[in-house]
Amino acid sequence: MLEAVKLLAYDVLQQENIADICYGTVTATEPLKIILEQKLELTENFLILSQNVMKHYESFYMRKKDSNEQWEHYEIIIEKELKKGERVILMKMTGGQRYVVLDRVGEEMTENETDTTV
Repeated sequence: MLEAVKLLAYDVLQQENIADICYGTVTATEPLKIILEQKLELTENFLILSQNVMKHYESFYMRKKDSNEQWEHYEIIIEKELKKGERVILMKMTGGQRYVVLDRVGEEMTENETDTTV
């Protein structure tokens, strides 16, 4: 009985296709396009970018070491936009219509390389 429940649960999870991890290569930046290992090209409409792959602002407070001065507020710009040729790791959302670009992975590919497998 327990084995039957395990098999049923496994089948349900496989059918749901909750999230898959895949790899791709940035083929263009304006507008953003990423080609997956399966040779499927994704455009901006199908991509959700994490902060790891986009320009964003970070706020923080600091003061000099061993100082009694007030903490001062600073804001910095983190410029991490994707570049053509960079390999990325993506997570396919439920249903497979949208992909979250999680981070970069590995080395940049040159213009002549076409293999997108990692």
